[in-house]
Order: sequence, then C-alpha cells, then structure tokens
Amino acid sequence: MKLNLHRNGLLLLAFVLCLLAGCKHEKTEQEKLYDEITAKEAELYKDKTEAIDKDKAIEMVRMYAEYADKYTADSLAPEYLFRAAEISENANQPNNAITYLTRIEENYKNYKNYPIAIFKKAYIYENNLKNQEKARQYYEKFIADYPDHELAEAANSSLMFLGMSDEELIKVLEKLSKE
Repeated sequence: MKLNLHRNGLLLLAFVLCLLAGCKHEKTEQEKLYDEITAKEAELYKDKTEAIDKDKAIEMVRMYAEYADKYTADSLAPEYLFRAAEISENANQPNNAITYLTRIEENYKNYKNYPIAIFKKAYIYENNLKNQEKARQYYEKFIADYPDHELAEAANSSLMFLGMSDEELIKVLEKLSKE
C-alpha cells in the first residue's frame, strides 16, 4: 500500500513538472512588437550628441504605425502615433505628421496629449505646409477647447501673426515693444 502511494506521488509530481514545463509563456505578437519598438528606441536615441539616423527614424515611424494599426484599443496606440508624428515632422515629412495627428484627433480624444496634438497640427500647417487656412482652423479649435492650456498664449500669438510678412511682423513687434 505504501509503495502504491509513493508511486502515485511520483507520478503526480512528474505530471505537475511536465505541465509546468509545457506552460512556458510564449510572447504574443503584440508583446514581441512592443519589445522590438523598445529596443529600436534605445538604439535610435542612444547617442544624444549625434543626429538621428534618418533611415532608423523612418523604420521607427513604421513600427509605431504598425503597432497603432494592429492594436488600436491599446493605450500605447495614441502615444505611438504621437511619436510617429514628431519624428515625421523632424524628418521633414509634415504630411505624414498630419496623418498621424489626425488619427489621434479622430480616435483618441481622451489621450493625455490630445490638446498638444491639435496645437501641433496648427503649427505644422502654419510653418511646414504654409496652409494658413488650416493653421487658423486648428489654432482657433485649440483656443476654444483649451483656453487655459499652457500653449493657449502661444496659439493666440500665432493667430495674431498668422499670414503676416516678415516686414509686417517686425513692425508689429516694434510697436508692441514701445508700448
């Protein structure tokens, strides 16, 4: 009888060990992509004294967009779109930046940097795309929706100077400095 209990105990132990060995956590595709992004970010930003490699930056944007496309409900999706927009703007790809910011605007209204995304759209329209009408639209939207935001004053100033030539701007600034 004791031998039988001992044998059953060993069988149970062997079964539990086999079960544990077979239950290794395989990373999901989402976890793998997140890990790849984290590694690429570390590589891209490791040397802050050098300019960022444009090819690596473009690859980073592609990965951010892929994550946001595949995992739209994930809390990282709007953050990755925001980062993709920043890199795109800095890589002189303002239309791509606008595309990513528009996705935030349309799908992630509760995202912590949503107001900044709206401001950045106005800024890019004004300074990169030279689209004064769209810039005005987004500065006005920003001011109406976020009058107490830390960027509200900058948005008001941008609206005031929007469309002015350099000469007109200098005259206005000189006049303001005299007052």
